[in-house]
Amino acid sequence: DDVDGGDGIDDSRNGNHTSTASTMTNNADGRKAENNNKKKKKKDKKRKRKSEDREDDDDASKKKKKRKSKKKERKKRRKTNESSSHVENDGDDSSNIRSCKDNNDENHFPFEYRHIVAPMVGASELAFRLLCRKYGATLSYTPMMSASQFIKEAENALKNNPDPNATIANSNICDFQTIPQDRPLAVHFSANDPDHFARAAKLVESCCDAIDLNLGCPQRTAYLGHFGSYLLGGKDRQLVLDIVRAGSRAVSIPIFV
Repeated sequence: DDVDGGDGIDDSRNGNHTSTASTMTNNADGRKAENNNKKKKKKDKKRKRKSEDREDDDDASKKKKKRKSKKKERKKRRKTNESSSHVENDGDDSSNIRSCKDNNDENHFPFEYRHIVAPMVGASELAFRLLCRKYGATLSYTPMMSASQFIKEAENALKNNPDPNATIANSNICDFQTIPQDRPLAVHFSANDPDHFARAAKLVESCCDAIDLNLGCPQRTAYLGHFGSYLLGGKDRQLVLDIVRAGSRAVSIPIFV
């Protein structure tokens, strides 16, 4: 009996070993299949990304070609327009000048203003204006100058200058200088007092073609001095009208704002 019992125990142990081995084999196969699936998914994603990149490249190249064709069309149209304008003018630019003068006459300005050099503080002094005129500028502005400061400096400069031929144009008041070749010229003032603006305009009337009142400067100094764009509020509307009227009464040249 003992011997038979022993054999039964050994048989059960062998069965357990067999089932454990088969389970491990199954687990290994499952892991292998799972890894294969993951690799396959990765490959599929990579393939998909490559195809998307190719599509993007194709779209980009199509867009690039489209831009190039549009650019060529624009150039072609521009050349056609230029050639037709040359034919109309017979190679003579005088018609352009005449049309510009006619336009000026219609707007009641006694000077050409087709190409304008805007006022720039620290830039549009005499030398820069002359350089711009050399390359086609027709109307130039001086840098912005304070009307009240200009009056004070002008009075002192003319009073203390021993040269009897000294004028506003060559006295370097507020860095203002001009010569006969610097025309047409608009003198650019900041002001918040009608009398100061009128007096400053009167001082420079003989050496310029227009007076401009600054109503656009947005800097903090304009806020502190209450001039420039800070005069555009409703409460200062009457003040601005008074400044322009005073300047207009003081001089016979145009007043710009």
